[in-house]
Amino acid sequence: MIRFVMIDIKLDNFNLEKYTDELMEKVKIELNSETLSFYQTEESKRSCFLILDKKQYFIDFIFIATHENFQLKVDIQAKEKEKADKELHDLKIKIKDLIVEDWKQCVWLTDHQSEEFAEDLYKNVHFVENSLRRVINTVLFHHLGGDWWRFMPIHLTNKYSTRISGYQDRAPSFKNVHANLLSIDTDDLVSILEFKTYQMKDQSIFSGTNPFIPDSLQQAEVLKRKQDLGKFNHIMSDIINNKKSIESHQRALTNLLKEQMEIDIDIWEKFFSPWFSCTLREFSGKWKHFSTDRNHVAHNKFIDIKLYQKFKKSMEDLLKIITEAEEKFEEYLKEESTQFLEYMKQSEIEDSYQRQREEKQSIAEEAGIEILDTDQIISLFQEHITATFGDISDEIYYRTDIEITYYEPPLTAPEKIFEIQNNILKRSIHVDIEPDIDESDGCTSRVNFLVYSNGHFKESFEISYVNGEAEFNEDQGNYMPKTEDELNISSLEDIESFINRLLEEEMPEISEDDLASFVCEECREYTVNLSEGNDYGLGICIQCGHKNEVGECRRCETPLDQQEDAFCDSCTEWFKEQ
Repeated sequence: MIRFVMIDIKLDNFNLEKYTDELMEKVKIELNSETLSFYQTEESKRSCFLILDKKQYFIDFIFIATHENFQLKVDIQAKEKEKADKELHDLKIKIKDLIVEDWKQCVWLTDHQSEEFAEDLYKNVHFVENSLRRVINTVLFHHLGGDWWRFMPIHLTNKYSTRISGYQDRAPSFKNVHANLLSIDTDDLVSILEFKTYQMKDQSIFSGTNPFIPDSLQQAEVLKRKQDLGKFNHIMSDIINNKKSIESHQRALTNLLKEQMEIDIDIWEKFFSPWFSCTLREFSGKWKHFSTDRNHVAHNKFIDIKLYQKFKKSMEDLLKIITEAEEKFEEYLKEESTQFLEYMKQSEIEDSYQRQREEKQSIAEEAGIEILDTDQIISLFQEHITATFGDISDEIYYRTDIEITYYEPPLTAPEKIFEIQNNILKRSIHVDIEPDIDESDGCTSRVNFLVYSNGHFKESFEISYVNGEAEFNEDQGNYMPKTEDELNISSLEDIESFINRLLEEEMPEISEDDLASFVCEECREYTVNLSEGNDYGLGICIQCGHKNEVGECRRCETPLDQQEDAFCDSCTEWFKEQ
């Protein structure tokens, strides 16, 4: 059942019978209907049925006139219920599109088809979410024991603590069940996979001297630790005396403490990477899209047939990845003993590099400039690159004829970071990068973007960052800026404009329904245009531009999906009825 209402007609002298006759005749022609018949006509109501692809649909038009406004209520119902009924979807959209300009407002009241799409998709949502929860629980319980939850981020454990009692009160039968993950939001599940725990280094500002370091080096190390410990004591003293000062000290204190820490456990690399067929970056990207799709479904938004098919495919692909990981881990449990794996420690960051970064940071703060290391420069670039290609992806996300792939670049080597594949035209646009990161003082880091269309180079763009540089001023006795830090990312807007232009010129949106079932005489591809509603021209191959012969109906001159003239289905049926 589909029901929508049009409010306040813009036309004068509205006649329901004439209006619906003209409307449904257009619908019949544009949807290639086999039969159209009005079987009930009243002063304020008209009813008809339409046959599309041998399926019967009933449409009621109810005209309501009051002193406040005019309304036209449209009810559409299929004789046979079919969940993914493409003809029903096309019918409701076609009627709406043909009359919407005649009225001031269209209000969608009921759409059982959209509701059925959502109901079916929500089952997929449930399977995907609970599959990942099950994998996380199984893997971490095996490696970390039943109290693995205590290793997790505090914001997640706090969320659990505030929610779980309410959930348990509603379902008292499960009060004694470990249900931590059931209280965690969908978006937060992937943060468990991304989580890393840290521990204090063996040698830090809080530890004693190292007897294995020669005395000649020990003195320098001890001096450096005393300086860092003095800075720490100063910051903490200021915070204890004035709690409001913690905000101004937050960055310096975090950097100071971070240098004393090292990664203890990388949850993904240590526990999940062996079982998943994709990288964490790929999985996080897929999960982000799933979370967006999930919210659309869960929050009762309209779902048309294209969106239903796109959501269905993406959820099934994600479920396949998780299911395969679960099966691999279960096989591992059968083959391997259940003893806990020992925690692996990462190598300590080289002491010389640590001292150099601390010294640079101190100089930069004194000179009032930024001197970033390699990771900070990469992170700065990544933030803007990801935002730009995210905007491009969002603009064309609705298109079902293309597939979009983006990988956040590590910016350590040349690689492909972005690709658009057209499933119909077999065309592609992709972007390669050539990073050149230099953390040296006063030096310029660059990322060069190379844009290709169908494998052919088209254009290059460049963004850059100039690292700050300081020099010691003998007269003033302090460090002064020699080179100001500067970020130039204006080319990212040019990249976005250029790719959008390539899409418009080389990948215009086209439906498979617009293409003939016979091949082009020239390139032998199934890309001959049959639609008169686009700019290609009837019979033109959108792949190579060749003009192909297209048959037409000998009676009504409608284009046919063949190269010879004949009678269309509607005319054939008409002859039979004569």
